[in-house]
Amino acid sequence: MVILERPFASDMMVETIMKNNLPVLRNEMSALRVPSGNILDDEAFSDMYNEVGKLYTVSENALGWIYEHITDKPFLDSISLVKDKSAFRGICRDIYPDFFFKEVGIKELENLDTNALVFPCVIKPSVGFLSKGVFVVRTPEDYHRAVEALLRDFANAKADFPEFVVGRSRFLIEEYIHGEEFAVDTYYDENETPVILNIFHHKFIDESDTSDRLYMTSRTLFDRYEESFTQFLTNLNRTLHLRNFPMHIEFRYDGKKAVPIEINPLRFTGFCLNELQVFISGCHPMLSYLRGTHVSKEEMWKEKETLTYAFTVLDLPAGCEEMAFDEAKFRADFHDVIDVRVVPDRTSGVAATVFLRTETSNESAFDPIMSLDMREYMR
Repeated sequence: MVILERPFASDMMVETIMKNNLPVLRNEMSALRVPSGNILDDEAFSDMYNEVGKLYTVSENALGWIYEHITDKPFLDSISLVKDKSAFRGICRDIYPDFFFKEVGIKELENLDTNALVFPCVIKPSVGFLSKGVFVVRTPEDYHRAVEALLRDFANAKADFPEFVVGRSRFLIEEYIHGEEFAVDTYYDENETPVILNIFHHKFIDESDTSDRLYMTSRTLFDRYEESFTQFLTNLNRTLHLRNFPMHIEFRYDGKKAVPIEINPLRFTGFCLNELQVFISGCHPMLSYLRGTHVSKEEMWKEKETLTYAFTVLDLPAGCEEMAFDEAKFRADFHDVIDVRVVPDRTSGVAATVFLRTETSNESAFDPIMSLDMREYMR
C-alpha cells in the first residue's frame, strides 16, 4: 500500500506501482501522477491497511492523512516516537545515558542561557525534513547568530511544509555527534528483525556543513558496515519494538558507537533517491519492503564490486526560482551520470537530483559536487 505526496514522485516509482498493481491512496498527487490502477478512496484504503498492515509513503507530507484516517494506535505511536527527535532522545536515554540534549520552545531560543549548553552543539527542529533549520554551533556567539538565521529561515519556510513535517514551535539542542555520517534505508519485519536495503555514506565539506549534497554507496561500504549497522538496528529495536515498519535513519559512527541523528518513518531516502538501488540490483526498495523480496549483498553487488554509486541533491539557488536546471552542463562536467531528475515542485528548494557512478578507486571524482555553485547550472 502506497501514499504519494509532495514534493516528488518519480516516474520509476509510478511505473513500479502500476506494474505491480499496488493499492494507492486517491489524493491530489496520485490523481496527477497515476493515470490508472488500484486507486482507493480514504475509507477503502484505511480498511485495506487494517488487513495488510504494511504501508509505504513517498513523503512525510502523508503523515497528516495517516494520523486522521488510520486507527492503529500502536502504529501511530511508533510514527510519533521516531518522528519527534526530542521524544526519541528521551526513549533512548538508557542506550546513551551521557548524551546531552535539551528541548526548547521557539520563544525560548533568543533568551536561553548558553552556560547551560554543551559546545559544540546542534540546533534543529524537533520535527523536521531534510536539513531545514539545522545549525552547528561552536561558541555562544555562534549560538546567537544561528538563532537569528534559524528564525529567519523558518519565517520563510512556513508555506513549504506542513506543521507535522517541519515543526515550528519546538527545537532540539543536542551535543554535536562526532564521526562519519551514514544513512540507511531499512525496515523491521513482522518479527522486529531489521533488514538493510541501502547504506549511504553522507559526505560533507567540513564539520560545519549540514547539506544533503552527496551520498555514496559501494560493495566496499557494505562489506565494512552492514554487520555492524544490523547489530546497531537490532539493539535499537529492543527499545523501540517496531514491526513491519520502513524507515530512513541517519546516524554518526565513530568506529565503536553509532548514535542516531534522526529517523524518518514510513519511507526510505527522500525524493525517491532510494531508487539508486534499482540501478544497482534491479530491485525497487519499496517492493522489497511490501513484498519481502530483499536481495542479499552478494546478489546486489554481483559484477559491480568495483563500482561506487552516488546521488546528489542539488539545491535551487535563491533568485533562480524561474530558471531551469541545465542538465546538459551537469552531464558535461561529471562522468557517467546515470539519471537526472528535475524536481518540478520549486517550494521544496531542490532543483534536481542526480544518480552517478564511478570506479571505487576514483571516488574523489565526486568531491567537486559538494562545493558546486548551483547558479552556474541554472539557465
